[in-house]
Amino acid sequence: MDLIEKYRPEKIEEFIGNKKAVEDILANFGKKPLLLHGHTGIGKTLLGSLVAKKLDLEIYEINASDYRDVESLKKVLEISKQYSIFGKKRLLLIDEIDGLSTKDRGASKELVKIFKESRNPIMLTANDAYNPKLKTLKNYCKLISFSKIPHPSIAKYLRGICEKEEIIFNDVILRNLAQRCNGDMRAAILDLESLISGKGLLSSNLLSSRDFEENIFSSIRVIMKTRKLDVAMEVMGNLDRNPEDFFWWVEENVTKEYKGEDLKKALDFLSLADIIRMRIMKRQDWILFRYYVNFISIGVALSKKETYRNYVPYGFPTYVSKMGTMKAKKMELETKVIKLQEMMHCSKRVIKDELPYLEQFMEL
Repeated sequence: MDLIEKYRPEKIEEFIGNKKAVEDILANFGKKPLLLHGHTGIGKTLLGSLVAKKLDLEIYEINASDYRDVESLKKVLEISKQYSIFGKKRLLLIDEIDGLSTKDRGASKELVKIFKESRNPIMLTANDAYNPKLKTLKNYCKLISFSKIPHPSIAKYLRGICEKEEIIFNDVILRNLAQRCNGDMRAAILDLESLISGKGLLSSNLLSSRDFEENIFSSIRVIMKTRKLDVAMEVMGNLDRNPEDFFWWVEENVTKEYKGEDLKKALDFLSLADIIRMRIMKRQDWILFRYYVNFISIGVALSKKETYRNYVPYGFPTYVSKMGTMKAKKMELETKVIKLQEMMHCSKRVIKDELPYLEQFMEL
């Protein structure tokens, strides 16, 4: 079940929150480059694709971390001057512009040149518009601020999903999800999806740290979009969790991003990584670990012939979600057993054997 994709807004009118920002975008669209800035997960990139759809434009999305030298940006300049093969205008969406490297001083100048010479409208996104790296670029852009989505709006949206999916829910759990996501709608939906067990919801206490998920989504996005070895290596260097966890995130999302031969190559690299992981576990041969890391990052990143420009909503790993559900059910079982143990003065083994029968006539 991919709730993010299933309940992704199809029209700009369905976009949740930041109505003033949406109005500003439509009022200033095409006049000068628009820099959308605000907290991660509130829909800046999604809104770019919805605007393009509303105005019948072809969207051309690039990630700033993959175009951080002058030579790469010269290619973008040429693209910005061209219409699509059907003669339609393009929306040039430059994502995560605050991820632009400061190593190449000419990159900002080349971007300014793109702003001045482009024949197509330009939209940029950033988490922090006041990053020193954007000091020059801001002078050529219209800044549009995005605020965090209010907790009640998120809880209401989650309630609507539960009702449509016929999931039995507790308003307290939905409010907890809305509050812990810190205004991030995408994170709230992912949390909801990870707590679904059958037709009910597990406790929100089982969820992992939100800071970890924000970092992991950024890392996945870069791996899926980049074709540069040094960028892929940098992602693994900045990752705040072990690569074994990252493997499941890559496996879950590579099938959403890659197609055809690119997908086959990426899955081959993941298969090799899994084989190496098993050899490390069996033989404790940790010298192989660097190959495991390279396969799930560099191998997957370089499997594609070209960067995919379409918007892809990345998701929480199904495997991790199922493992979390199994853990929660095991904890629930242990709680029942302990409760019955005090009442019946029996061993845990006896109670576990008789539990299916006891549950039929006792409220546990």
